[in-house]
Amino acid sequence: MNSSHKIALATLFAIGILISTSSMGQKKADSADACFHDELLDHLVGKWQVTSIAHNYSSTATIEAKWIMRHQHMNIHFKGNEEIPWIHGPMEFDYFIGYTHSRKRYVVHGISVFGNDDEDGFWYGSKNGNEIQLIQRPKADMDSSTSKYNVQRITWIPASNTWRFESREVNAGVESEPFLEMKLVPVKAAVKN
Repeated sequence: MNSSHKIALATLFAIGILISTSSMGQKKADSADACFHDELLDHLVGKWQVTSIAHNYSSTATIEAKWIMRHQHMNIHFKGNEEIPWIHGPMEFDYFIGYTHSRKRYVVHGISVFGNDDEDGFWYGSKNGNEIQLIQRPKADMDSSTSKYNVQRITWIPASNTWRFESREVNAGVESEPFLEMKLVPVKAAVKN
């Protein structure tokens, strides 16, 4: 193989690396460590006090968010403080947020005290600035073209160092009023004397 072929192969190899790295939508560090890096989700790491309104019922909770499994997923653990009348106990759920490089979208595996009777626990989403929009369809409609689904927006508000989670039902392209609104405020670190 002559030197011009070697240069051409090296150039193609370098272009391939650049294309595959940029198509992932992650920081350059990902190409070296194969982890899921997301600067927006990095702001969610830590403990949060939550005030929420779900189906016109006000409650409080805590959230702890951390990177897990070799930095492949963001784990969000939500634990309610009050008993929710319709579930006869506090609300509790876990989100595991990952990213599918081939489809360039977030994938969220959700589990909760509700089990999986109404939905499969999967959300799919995309990022726009400081917001991640997630779409969830009912179990029966996961592979159909139904026009009814849920949308959840997770929004980082840098000026106040807070997050807002908001869920709405979408029916035939029309969004309902929010059925869930949560505000997350960071838990202050204990001051050592």
